[in-house]
Amino acid sequence: MTTAEEKSHAPETAAPAASAAKAGGRKLPKIEIVKPKSWDFIALAVLGGAAVLSGANLALALRTQEGAISGGTTAAFVVIQLLLCMAGLIVLGKTAKEGTIWGNLFAVGACVVGMSGVLLASAMWALA
Repeated sequence: MTTAEEKSHAPETAAPAASAAKAGGRKLPKIEIVKPKSWDFIALAVLGGAAVLSGANLALALRTQEGAISGGTTAAFVVIQLLLCMAGLIVLGKTAKEGTIWGNLFAVGACVVGMSGVLLASAMWALA
């Protein structure tokens, strides 16, 4: 870099300091919004799938009478909810590696909703 190029950049670096001095000497903090990555959307999809399946399980349990639910249906709900819970754990490992807060929250939510769905389905299994 030559001295002529250095001089051309000097006024640009002095301008922010001058504007900060005019604003009372205080510099406002920069707020950065974390942009979601692809694994964040995958974690959100797992959370949504677990929530929809828990809702379907609850609707089936409330709609039918006691003893009218087949054992195969409840076993399918238990296994699918357990798989969604484990998928939430796998996605949590990936989002924790990338360091995105939204993916971590969605993946933990998928684990919680998936495990609550497993408990709901197993309670329904006990009533079947």
